[in-house]
Amino acid sequence: MHKSLLIFSLLILTAALASGQTCSDPSQDSEGVDDPVDSSGAIGLSDLDEFLLFESREYGFAVPYPSAWTAEEADPNDLGIVAGFLPPGEDLIEPDNYVTVQIEDLPGGTNLPEYTEAVLANLRSSYDDFEVLAEGEMKISGEPAYVIAYGTTVEGTAYQVLLAYTIKEDRAYVITYYALAERYSEFEDDAKRMINAFSLR
Repeated sequence: MHKSLLIFSLLILTAALASGQTCSDPSQDSEGVDDPVDSSGAIGLSDLDEFLLFESREYGFAVPYPSAWTAEEADPNDLGIVAGFLPPGEDLIEPDNYVTVQIEDLPGGTNLPEYTEAVLANLRSSYDDFEVLAEGEMKISGEPAYVIAYGTTVEGTAYQVLLAYTIKEDRAYVITYYALAERYSEFEDDAKRMINAFSLR
């Protein structure tokens, strides 16, 4: 459980950091890097034939997920995680591969570049071997968004993470795909479809 919670504890700290940081050029490292997700934000209904829809009226979002996966509404927690999605056969208690939706209330006026700089600063200071694999702008539910793909090692195990987020009305909506590096490609397409089709109500 420690390794699962570690990544999310980093994200919850970004609210405090974001209020005091600015970023003059959030995309400076993303030129020439392949987009890890569809940056247009468009996805056809035919692409979702094998997907079910998870909706949260309380938090105002919906996300399709593969019909073979397990969707769980999160119990109240300090990390802002409101939903989790597990591929078939994944351990429910200590999963290694999963997608989560996290919601974070931000200080008024926090913008996407500030939040992005805070996230990256947090990750770089928390992991000695943190490596950005790709990053860039995209759209989530028609809103400006940002995506970061990175690799790191936690307790001797290599992980690869795809983190995408947008901000609307001083609230960050964060969709994270977290996987063992050796199994990342196994669930990558499904995770990207979930991110691309995430919608705010």
